[in-house]
Amino acid sequence: MRTAIAMIFAGGRVEEMSVLTERRPKSAVVFGGIYRTIDFALTNLAHAGVGRVGILTQFRPSSLMDHVDNGYMWDLVGTTRGVRFLPPYLGAEGGSEWYRGPADALYQNIDFIERSGADDVLAVSADHVYAMDYQHLLHFHQEKGADLTMAFVPREDASRFGVGELNAAGQIMNFTEKPEYPRTNLCSMSVYVFRREVLVEELRKSVQGAEGSPTFQIHEVLRRMMTRRRAYGFIHHGGWEYTRSLDEYVAFHRQLLGAKPQVDLASWEVRSNLMTRRTAPPPPARYAPGSQVDDSMICAGCVIEGTVKGSVLSPGVRVGKGAVVTDCVLWEDVVVGEGAKLTGVVSDKRTWFGKNAQIGIGAPAKSEEMPLSLTCGATIVGMDARIPANARIGKNCIVHPEAQEADFPAEVASGKSVKVAGRKEVAR
Repeated sequence: MRTAIAMIFAGGRVEEMSVLTERRPKSAVVFGGIYRTIDFALTNLAHAGVGRVGILTQFRPSSLMDHVDNGYMWDLVGTTRGVRFLPPYLGAEGGSEWYRGPADALYQNIDFIERSGADDVLAVSADHVYAMDYQHLLHFHQEKGADLTMAFVPREDASRFGVGELNAAGQIMNFTEKPEYPRTNLCSMSVYVFRREVLVEELRKSVQGAEGSPTFQIHEVLRRMMTRRRAYGFIHHGGWEYTRSLDEYVAFHRQLLGAKPQVDLASWEVRSNLMTRRTAPPPPARYAPGSQVDDSMICAGCVIEGTVKGSVLSPGVRVGKGAVVTDCVLWEDVVVGEGAKLTGVVSDKRTWFGKNAQIGIGAPAKSEEMPLSLTCGATIVGMDARIPANARIGKNCIVHPEAQEADFPAEVASGKSVKVAGRKEVAR
């Protein structure tokens, strides 16, 4: 029976996510109230029985490491199972390099890959939200005798992704990165299976520049492999969310709501670590007399005294008396003061909205800071910010972490940002 080891790409910030990834990698961003982005890849691996996992990370990894811990919550602990974080490190010759791309990250951990003794290497991104049975992918790879198998998903917006062309047998005949006019709708999911010996050989050739200029990008390694190796494409028929921009993040959460949600996370059986930095689980949510909740996801530990509509609330959120929260995504321990009105707000952890504050008001205007990523009218608030009482903030605004009451003008017009200069950052 063939064996597999998994390598997870989890190190990138993704600048399009603005303040939500200012102090954490994209893989640690909260989704659906209680999950982190990496949970979906880890859950897929756990369901498939792939128990040896290396996590490649380098951008502010502390919150990610706290969340994943030793992998216990995904049943990835045992004599033949385990999770290991693989940050850049100082080499034997005294030299050190940041990971210069996904291929370089794999190359710098060739020793880890080879020592595993696995037949195949399953490399996946922690940036995407989806449920997939990796065992079907691995079986397909093995049945085809492939050196490389790439997972593809049909999408209408194929020009945003790497696009594959397959023949009737499933062999990859062509692969183009973000073509203006795609010839198929098969988009790369950033999920790959390599035969271990072939991957090691190809990485050494590519990163060491044995065939010309060195390359550190995985798509260049893939392209070279397609010309001389047995390369196949596996088609996944199911949901797959990219959520690289703030607009996509907001749109994904809307898919979780409604009478018939487009995305049913319960059916995915996603595993997570709900005890990160906790000594006890949060208590059940509490709804005070007179509170109203409609078409929302309310997590444990929330206290609702006001009104919540079409929103997703993480554990510990408090909505004060007379407050109205509409179309919002609020992370852990956010406090909405009495009488405040929040519309279309995405808020990081521990933010505080003062009494009678009005957020998401007026006509929308283009975000000056993130004009391509933030166009949907949402207001994005960084962690530990304190919005003053009676504040008025428009649409497509961005509030940076730890902004305090004194940092706010009387009114923040749509499209504007509230930044904090000269304050020491603390990663949490």
